[in-house]
Amino acid sequence: MITAIHRTAIVLLIVILLGGCTWKQQKESADPQSAQPVLPGEYFITHHLMTDQGMIRTSFAEQHIYLSESLGLWMDYLVRKNDQNSFDQQFGVLQDQFLLDDHLLSWQIESDQKSKANALVDDLRVVAALQKADRLWKNSAYQTTAKEIAQALKDKNMYRGILSDYYDASTNRTSHTITLSYIDPKAIKELESLKIFTKQMTSNQLAILKKAPRKKGFFPKSYDIKKKAYSFDQEINMIDQLYTALHADRAKVNTSAIIKWLKTSFKEDGKLYGRYKLSTLQPSVTYESPSVYALVILYALKKNEPGFAKNVYDRMKELQIQDPLKAYYGGYMNENDTHSFDNLLPLIAERELFNESVIQ
Repeated sequence: MITAIHRTAIVLLIVILLGGCTWKQQKESADPQSAQPVLPGEYFITHHLMTDQGMIRTSFAEQHIYLSESLGLWMDYLVRKNDQNSFDQQFGVLQDQFLLDDHLLSWQIESDQKSKANALVDDLRVVAALQKADRLWKNSAYQTTAKEIAQALKDKNMYRGILSDYYDASTNRTSHTITLSYIDPKAIKELESLKIFTKQMTSNQLAILKKAPRKKGFFPKSYDIKKKAYSFDQEINMIDQLYTALHADRAKVNTSAIIKWLKTSFKEDGKLYGRYKLSTLQPSVTYESPSVYALVILYALKKNEPGFAKNVYDRMKELQIQDPLKAYYGGYMNENDTHSFDNLLPLIAERELFNESVIQ
């Protein structure tokens, strides 16, 4: 029988060991003074989702699937953590596994087969992470690769002068639609800093976001470049809306209606749901999403609402397994499975709260 004292001792031992038990590529810090503590979510990812080759699987499914989305989010996190050793390992994964012959990223690898299509949002995220890493650690190889990806985006992933959702090399087809949540001003401006885009080209991309109509303060889902028409969904997908709001705010678009609604809804319900009906702004699902909470946190920090960010963080952490004695400690689980996105995005949000000294 484990007594309360024994249990406490075990928990303390596990917590102490966490910093030294992460995946082998994190054993040595490139800069010991900049080393950051291992967060529970990071422990879960490196122990339960990451392979020996450094690939992050999407779920616990027997057939492993790897996404460029996971790679980009993990690289983003490692830059925020100032962990060059781990970033360099992922830089190798990017070059060896995800880059296609045309220098775009395969959006999905399944059964060792790379999709010939990319996803704009993931490629932009990787370019931004590489640029941040180059500024932080002064490794020209990061920028060289970022420039190759950026050039490929310009050459392959634009329709009538506008970045679109994907390019599929197997059919030589470029999408004629852009999902608004993909329009990240910070990432797109990196294409300009790399001298791939002109200021006018950057302005043309952001105009899609700036000119978007609203319904009850919310943004359309997408823009058809060919038809020059915006499309709204009947439901508010909170992931899409929050990414769009975050990016729109960076583009100096007024998003005050969204932050006000988020604060009111959270105060009234004590939670936020994954989807809402656009017509009534009432929940259309019963589930909560750690990724939704993560994006609310990042958006709230951008809007200088640290108190709201902290309250949402407290709710998000209730969805995480926080007992070190549990098998999936640090994970955001859906019964017996999980999804990489729902672990990586909360991890980024938590790290950003540490970086902004909202939590300690």
